Amino acid sequence: MRPVLFQLGALPIRSYGLLIAVAFMVGIWIARRRAANSSYDPDIIIDLSLIVILVSIVGARLAYVFVRWDYYQLDLLGILRIWEGGLALYGGMVAGTLAGLWFFRRRGIDMWAGADLVAPSLAMGVAIGRIGCFLNGCCYGKVCEHPWGVVFSENSIAGMHYPGAHLHPTQLYESFLALVVFFVLLAVDRRKPFEGFLLWLFVILLSAYRFLIDPIRQYGTESIALESGPIALTNNQLFGLGLVLLSVGFMVYLSRRSASGRGDSSGP
Repeated sequence: MRPVLFQLGALPIRSYGLLIAVAFMVGIWIARRRAANSSYDPDIIIDLSLIVILVSIVGARLAYVFVRWDYYQLDLLGILRIWEGGLALYGGMVAGTLAGLWFFRRRGIDMWAGADLVAPSLAMGVAIGRIGCFLNGCCYGKVCEHPWGVVFSENSIAGMHYPGAHLHPTQLYESFLALVVFFVLLAVDRRKPFEGFLLWLFVILLSAYRFLIDPIRQYGTESIALESGPIALTNNQLFGLGLVLLSVGFMVYLSRRSASGRGDSSGP
């Protein structure tokens, strides 16, 4: 694990920030390729990305700070140090999705068709971004007794809290599953039943695997939303359940909308 990959003079190049940047660039490239193979102008993806990148990073950071306010209220300047890690996936996903839907509608494009265009990019972005988390040593798992348990370096967040301990590489679990979701979306795209299907399928699959991984991810007490006996649900698990219900609701709505012949509207 290398929180700092290399130095450019006195400037440290951090793995977390670099991989997040790579995730956005690869996502943009994939979306442009998909747009070029459809009826959309690939250049519109550039305009979209400028808005979505900014909004998603701000949303992800605010969500992370919100659940850890007890810490950040004592270090307000620390809120700005995003290069050290600390972006909540769900916060960024929700903020970025809303910004993207607004953008497509503003441009007079069917926003659900536009959302499907970029949905695979979202999955690939998560897959690459989680590798950055792994190199940074954040978003780590609990103590792992299996052979694939990872000992994080002492200068990483995981290594400082659990020096010498073998931990679940939950970042890599998520990266692999997000990559699977990416290929599932590409396969389903050829026979999707209605516009918007890929977006909400992505949300469902992401929420499902996050729900399963969260029990072995290391969280502080502030991240536990509901606890009863041996059962403890995290904020992410509860939020994910809510997103699944929301996704199913939108899928039902969009399916009926498509069947009624209103599938070419730019509005909801």
